[in-house]
Amino acid sequence: MNNSEANKRELEEKILSKRQQIEFERTNMDLTTEFSPENRENPETMEEAKNFDDPAENVVENDDVKSLKAAEQDLNELIKQLEELNKR
Repeated sequence: MNNSEANKRELEEKILSKRQQIEFERTNMDLTTEFSPENRENPETMEEAKNFDDPAENVVENDDVKSLKAAEQDLNELIKQLEELNKR
């Protein structure tokens, strides 16, 4: 296996790992949102109804959202690197 093939294989493994990380983080955020007390309330008043379908970012910790976005950016960068290697 030459160096280029080794680099491709390493990038493919990193991409797979990053995809698994992103999937895990998304699932974790979905579960946090689904089981959040804010989303289990029965919206009996207008104020509760107004907040009933708030976006996940309001429930999930801001750091979790930042971490997911950073992982997605890392994945996109790894994919670009792999595409560049495949063009050679």
